[in-house]
Amino acid sequence: MCAGSIYRSWVGNYFRCHATRETVNTFCKIILNRIMKMKSSNSILSIIKAELHRVTANHSILLTVVFAPILYSLFLGSIYQKKEINKVPFAVVDYDHSKITRELTRQLSASPKIELTCSFTSDKEAADQLRQLKIQGYIVFPKGFEKEMLKKNQANVDLFLNTTRFLPSNTLNMAVNKVMMDAGSRVRVQHLESNGVNTKIAAVQANPIEPVIKPIYNVTNNYGDFLLPALFFVILQQTLLLGLSESISKDRQEGLLIPMLQSSKRGLVSYIIAKPAYYFLLYSVYIFFFTLVIFPIFGLPVNASLLPILVISMLFVLTVAIYSLLIGSYIKKQTHAMEILAFSTYPLFLLSGYSWPVSAMPVVLQGISAIIPTTPMLEAMRRLYLMGGTWQSVIPQFQHLLIILGISTFLLVLRMQQLKLKTAISTTGSSQTHGRNFIAEHN
Repeated sequence: MCAGSIYRSWVGNYFRCHATRETVNTFCKIILNRIMKMKSSNSILSIIKAELHRVTANHSILLTVVFAPILYSLFLGSIYQKKEINKVPFAVVDYDHSKITRELTRQLSASPKIELTCSFTSDKEAADQLRQLKIQGYIVFPKGFEKEMLKKNQANVDLFLNTTRFLPSNTLNMAVNKVMMDAGSRVRVQHLESNGVNTKIAAVQANPIEPVIKPIYNVTNNYGDFLLPALFFVILQQTLLLGLSESISKDRQEGLLIPMLQSSKRGLVSYIIAKPAYYFLLYSVYIFFFTLVIFPIFGLPVNASLLPILVISMLFVLTVAIYSLLIGSYIKKQTHAMEILAFSTYPLFLLSGYSWPVSAMPVVLQGISAIIPTTPMLEAMRRLYLMGGTWQSVIPQFQHLLIILGISTFLLVLRMQQLKLKTAISTTGSSQTHGRNFIAEHN
């Protein structure tokens, strides 16, 4: 039963209780004025204005959707500003004390990736330093190392790394291996030259197969260019998810949601269109700001043209907005929205498949990953920002976002209808009870 029918029923009961016609007319005018005000306030523009007031007046939402995206982007960007790790603390344990080991130590020290902090006389001392994390690794040259090399025998070295920290240990591993491979190549060249082989021919024979690595994307192979663009879009998703979910839960908490949905036949459509409109405009500005300002400030790549970036990014924002309304509609209080969703950032990032392939996840988690907007968006971002892809390269991700948007919108409409119907039934029962009580009191 609609609100107008409820009011007419109540007025009829009142009239049957011997109320004067003048009193009834006055009462009807008051009710009609309230209904007209509800209808006028339900226009799309009015809801957008009300949402703007809600954001500026509610400190939690204001901090989440206005200040947090900018502050987080600057904060995270400054953390990974250097993007790659250089000068990792390292040590040498030299039991041989030979000319060759001293030369290798010098070459290790000259590497831009290694900071040779000290040389130890025993590996026990080096192991103690490694356990205290004063160094991230050390190499041990065994006694007789030079003698074995001069005999053209294989000479082994032990490399110990703190593999609890992936990036520093990987950096040391590559740097040390490069120095050792270069040293081995020089020994082979010298051996060939001593047998009368020409220097150029000896260099070729010493390394008959030499791979030449030519990175196509992320040419400097640094962590910042890989991670930061993804983090920026995760920031956009999570702040929008929190802010808009808080807003709709606040509408429920204050009893504003149902009146807006019930005030007219178009109330539901107007609400779904107007409620996220302000956030869509605001976060579209963030897309421009991140792409044209933040990325250049931190030297992050933007290798694709602006049009496909903006199109798929705005679709992403719209999808997250509808997604947020759907989730927030199940939460009755603003504080509960913050409590429930505040811890979702890292799980959603892991499920997006950016840091770990979705195909390597359990089947259940693959299904959850498929309904998260950042899953297709981060892949599209990788193809556009890092790989310089075209519109054709992100069509699958665009279609994926459209599917999530369509399903989320459909479920949101059903949810709003459910809330509207549930409240109407509850209100009807309550009104009939009040009407009976009113008649009983006046008979």
